Formats: sequence, C-alpha cells, structure tokens
Amino acid sequence: MLGTVQYTPVTLDPNTAHPKLSLSEDLTSMRYSGERQQVPDNPERFDGWWCWVLGSEGFSSGRHCWDVEVGGGDWVVGVVKESFSRKGDVDLSPAGGVWGIEQYSSGEYTAMTSPPTLLTVQRNLQRVRVQLDWDRGEVSFSDPSDNTPLYTFKHSFTERLFPFFGPCPQGMQICPLKVSVSVK
Repeated sequence: MLGTVQYTPVTLDPNTAHPKLSLSEDLTSMRYSGERQQVPDNPERFDGWWCWVLGSEGFSSGRHCWDVEVGGGDWVVGVVKESFSRKGDVDLSPAGGVWGIEQYSSGEYTAMTSPPTLLTVQRNLQRVRVQLDWDRGEVSFSDPSDNTPLYTFKHSFTERLFPFFGPCPQGMQICPLKVSVSVK
C-alpha cells in the first residue's frame, strides 16, 4: 500500500522568539505583531533590533531541507550557529555565524555577506527553499517553484546550526512536506 504523509521538517522554538513576534499554536508560522508581548527574558530569546525566531532543532551533521512561505515585505531566512548572540549588536554575515538571504520592502534580495551580495531574482519569491549540507559545508537557497538557485554559502561548520526566520507583518510559514511511504 502506498500512502502520502505530510510533516513539517522544522518547528519554531518559542523560547527564542522576539517579543514582537506572534507564533501559531502548531509552531509552524509566525508574524511580526509590532506590539511587545509579555514573555520571559531568557538568554536564548532575541531581544534587540532583529525580530527573529529559531527552529527548535539544531543540526550538526547531515543534509536538511525546508521550504518557507515568505509573503511580501521585509523578511529574512537562513541558519545561525548555536553560539550566535541574541542580544545587542551582531555581525549579520558568515563571519558572525549567520548564513541567510533577505528581501527588503524595496523588492531587493540580498545574501547576508559582508558587504551584502545583491541577488538577481526574476520574480517576487513566494517561497524559499533552504538546503543545509552540514558535512559538505554548504547552505543553499532556491526558488522551489522552478528550482532556480538563489545563492550558496560555503563554510567549514564547527558547531550546531539552527534555522532562523525573520518575518514581515504578513507573516511566514514553514511548509509541510509530502512524503510517499510504502507499507507492506
């Protein structure tokens, strides 16, 4: 018997969510609320300029992939190293432990390098695929609608990496994957 199962490869860690982010109950979508919520001020929580949230599971080996529905406006997605500072000023580049891409409200897309690398994108992205190959030292971004590559970072990783998300006011959602399974 062949069946299709849906699962979400990444869920959000509410303990890391910036106080101005609202997360869904199933921890697969988030949006910028603009209003500061009453949440514990723990060390793992983002609490500065960057309204980000991390995925609940970090990766220190293997290949991992997830799609994100990004919506419009400003957004950012990628991976950060486990020791990345969640407070104060930070270096938003691979040197600081961040590998990501972002869209500005102006419609420009950039890779988070130093200085930022302008990306050539043929149309507004609705979804972004993030592919992490920890062992090969690659983080790749693509448009899953037609598999158009957007950018690939190469780095020798030395610690766990966590997915991160910075949504626009319209929000972002981690897309479920459909997997075919055979039962004998």
